[in-house]
Amino acid sequence: MKIKEVIPLLNEINNRYGLKFLHIDYTDTTLISRIGISLEIFIQVYVNIKKAKLNLALVVAGERIYGIDKEGGSYHEHPYQNPALHIDCNQTDIDTFVFKSIGILKEIKLI
Repeated sequence: MKIKEVIPLLNEINNRYGLKFLHIDYTDTTLISRIGISLEIFIQVYVNIKKAKLNLALVVAGERIYGIDKEGGSYHEHPYQNPALHIDCNQTDIDTFVFKSIGILKEIKLI
């Protein structure tokens, strides 16, 4: 995936789920973006093409409550029930992560 392909994808996801860009910064090889409901409730997306890395985090009130990221060459999940844990997993796509994150926000009655 190229950075120029990620931005339209984020636009599509925002439109589909009623989210908005809260922050976006990118170069040819990296992108960091926050999409979400407010500055207190958002999904942070970090892409690094050179490292083949996609890090995703659901953040509420400054704390990651769910995430999937790549460290040491493999992906792991920080589960909603205990985000300090590292559970090995496969890479996920942004849309799937957003869908699951919205489910978590509904479960805890933030949306």
